Amino acid sequence: MKDRFVQIESKNAVLEMLKEGRVVKRIFMARNAYKDPKTLEILNIAQKKGINVEVVARRQLDHKLKGGSKESLIAWVEPLNRISLDQMLDNIYKSGDDPFILIFDDVKYAQNIGAIMRTGFAAYVNGVISPIKKDAFINDEIIRISMGACERIPMIEMNLFTAIKEMQDNGIKVCALDMEGEPYFDADLTGPVAFILGAEDTGVSNKIMERVDTRLSIPMKEGIGSLNVSASAAIVMFEKIRQEVFKNRAK
Repeated sequence: MKDRFVQIESKNAVLEMLKEGRVVKRIFMARNAYKDPKTLEILNIAQKKGINVEVVARRQLDHKLKGGSKESLIAWVEPLNRISLDQMLDNIYKSGDDPFILIFDDVKYAQNIGAIMRTGFAAYVNGVISPIKKDAFINDEIIRISMGACERIPMIEMNLFTAIKEMQDNGIKVCALDMEGEPYFDADLTGPVAFILGAEDTGVSNKIMERVDTRLSIPMKEGIGSLNVSASAAIVMFEKIRQEVFKNRAK
């Protein structure tokens, strides 16, 4: 698998990760950076650990920043939870659980991704799949919004068509959120399930929709086209939990 690194754009977060012993590939620091105590501590730890610190022009660092911050120091940190789909499924089945997976089909905004990951961790989601992108799917803003949950759920970056086929071959029902689908509370969401979450503006793409097993809708009052994707995700995730609890109590 190709190495992917999370870009951390907060000195506080970089310092904490260094203290935790996380694998830091490289640190970039602006040439005109103010050497405050935290920066000096980061540089001291980096020197002791043999981490490459690259001093760059302020403009070059600004070009690397993705979260809208004005930090003078950023770091590339190795993620903790990146595995293959085969590894993820093996681990899930070894633990005796059913696969409960989220698939992101071009969800764009960090606020939504972070909120979904936080809710997913609370709802016992045991895997997340996103398409392969040029930049890492997770960044420090998403880590902050998710309260760290995005580093506690196994994550895979892969072709979504391949992922859907492999999951269906393994008996996992693939469900897409779509306004034209059946009401989510009428669908059987127990057992192995994957929910596909679409882009904020366009929803799940047509080509992906053609490959799903079922479509789920959330009935709502007229005049509202759709809910925010993080709200929709939370509704169907906890409906699955409700159905699982009811099913277990009925045994």
